[in-house]
Order: sequence, then structure tokens, then C-alpha cells
Amino acid sequence: MSPIYLFTLVVFAVVGLAALLRGERWERTAVAVLAAAWIGSALTPFNKVDPPWMAIGLDVAVFLFLLYAALYSRRGWTSAAAGFQFLILCTHFVFARDRTLEQWAYISAYYVWNLGVFAALACGVVWRGGKAARP
Repeated sequence: MSPIYLFTLVVFAVVGLAALLRGERWERTAVAVLAAAWIGSALTPFNKVDPPWMAIGLDVAVFLFLLYAALYSRRGWTSAAAGFQFLILCTHFVFARDRTLEQWAYISAYYVWNLGVFAALACGVVWRGGKAARP
């Protein structure tokens, strides 16, 4: 496993645990959707030549969920998360279009945008948890 993969996985685990403990319905659902996509992506085969179409399909599903959440949840973090997820899709489709791109750049951009999704979720947990904690 690459260091950026492990770092991103640790960040997701910490944010996911915080969302499960302090988050509300939208935050918990987001963690479940993100975890399912992460596990599904980890189980799909990946080579350095072809685009990972199964992982792209899972990321499209995550984007559709986050877009739905941004439209109907009235939570600010969901808009930011949907935006970062859109950047993940753009990264996938750029690589699918031009396979001569370096793998390091493709994978690094993918994980950087994932960190943005997790940061948006973390902000939602902190801000929402802070409001819920007040009497």
C-alpha cells in the first residue's frame, strides 16, 4: 500500500468514526456510502494501463448521493463534498481520455480530492455537533 493511500484511509477512519459518534442522519449515511464505495474500489482490479471503470462507477454513485444531499439536506458541507467528488470524477475522466498521464499524478489527485470530501464531512460533524451540544 502506498503512503498516500494509508494516510487517506486513516483520515477517513477518524472522520468516519467522529461522524458515526457525533453526526446526524446525513453524516452517518454519508459515511456508509463512502465506506461502501471505498471497499468496492479496493476489491476491484486495478492496472496501470486501463481506467478503473468499476471504481469510476462507484464514484459516480457517491457523487449522485452527495448531489442529492446537497439539494435536499440543507447542510452546507454537502455542497463542498459534492464539489470535491465532482473533481474526483473529472480526474477519472481525464485519465480515461488520456492514458499517457503519469499514474502518480492521477492517484495523487484522486486522494487529494478524497481528502477534500472527508474535510467537508468533518466540518459538517464539528459544526453540526457544536450546534446540537448547545442547550
